[in-house]
Amino acid sequence: MASSLNFAGDKGPLIPALYPKKGKPRKMGEIEKFLCSGAAPATAVLFTNPFDTAKVRLQLQGEQVKSALRSATSEAEAAELLKKTQIYKNSFDTISKIYTNEGFAGLQKGILPAVLREGSKNVFRLGMYDPIMSVLHDPKNGSAPAWKRVIAGSMCGVMGAFACNPFELVKTRLQSSAAGKIAVGHQHQYSGVWDALKQIVQKDGFTGLYRGSVLSMGRSIVGSGTNLASFTMMKEWLILNRGWKDDWVNDMVSGLGSSVISVIFMNPIDVARTRYYNQPYENGKGVMYSSSVDAVQKIARNEGFSAFYKGVTTHFLRIGPHFCFTFVFLGVYRRWFIAGYDYLDLRDSFKSFDSNKDGAIDIGELRSALKAIVAREDAAKVGAMSDGDYDALISRCTDRLNGANGDINWKDYPAFVGELKKVVTEIRAGSFKA
Repeated sequence: MASSLNFAGDKGPLIPALYPKKGKPRKMGEIEKFLCSGAAPATAVLFTNPFDTAKVRLQLQGEQVKSALRSATSEAEAAELLKKTQIYKNSFDTISKIYTNEGFAGLQKGILPAVLREGSKNVFRLGMYDPIMSVLHDPKNGSAPAWKRVIAGSMCGVMGAFACNPFELVKTRLQSSAAGKIAVGHQHQYSGVWDALKQIVQKDGFTGLYRGSVLSMGRSIVGSGTNLASFTMMKEWLILNRGWKDDWVNDMVSGLGSSVISVIFMNPIDVARTRYYNQPYENGKGVMYSSSVDAVQKIARNEGFSAFYKGVTTHFLRIGPHFCFTFVFLGVYRRWFIAGYDYLDLRDSFKSFDSNKDGAIDIGELRSALKAIVAREDAAKVGAMSDGDYDALISRCTDRLNGANGDINWKDYPAFVGELKKVVTEIRAGSFKA
């Protein structure tokens, strides 16, 4: 389907006899699609969480630095303040220092809420994209314009952001937790995911779990809108204009390309959201920022516009591979389901054509199968109007499909079906040649 996350290529003509149970091929149900949508990014985050941890640390670094420097009484005191606050030099230095001081476990801080976040978010972000696109655009009208894809992606992003906000909040706070000498930002004393959720609810109520949700939804409007629109457009273009296959290579390249666009638009919102999430709260109110808008204003005033692109390299190092893995796994999981259903359809039709149940389709069974497959109205398109002409057409089809006059066993059956679809296509087009 054009504009879809799962670009469905042409499977050839619909031949009801190949699907004896329902007359049409099995398809993935909505439950399976939602399952793949949640499982793919949850798998991807296992590989990309270290970059996300480093990104959070970099974005927290320098929080309120300029305000503190203004209060310094001497250059020596200002230099000492800078030394204490500028712990990480760049993305790779951050990863190196986290690993040196906290080990591999430090790089995977927040992994459980990250998996829960990705699963709960993308059930909607990815799972709802195709249904929404089917409402916004009729595929019969060709490829969907970019603006429709952006709207669909943005709507999915809002739903996903709201669903995953509690886990996003906990993930950020757990990732900010660090060994004393490399700690940046406020340090929350949580022992784990469930302790974090419990403490937040006890201190700030249930609504505390949705702190920053407006900022997250704003980020997802931009992020998902640009990501899903650019991904589907790139993938579609590569298939239709460059002859690429709908496979994991296409998914990877399109995912990487879409990540570049997404990071450019998302990083400023991401910095403000990270700061807003991680600040301490007193009596339900943020100590540093009173709202997401206040966070944006203070960051711009105290640190300048460039602060909104803090951690952009690490952000890309996380988002780029994450989107690649997400779309690769999404395609792999969906293709597994499709391959499984195709196998079941092949099995059913083979059993239906193998009337004597000896595990092979002989010449007599093949002729009977072709009579069930080639409809009289289709045969008329190649001039086979009479009974004699029809029988002659069936014989010509039999010769073409089984020129060696041998039985068709299960191993050869998939190739046979592929050739059979070509024959039926030619007959329906009136161009069949034996």
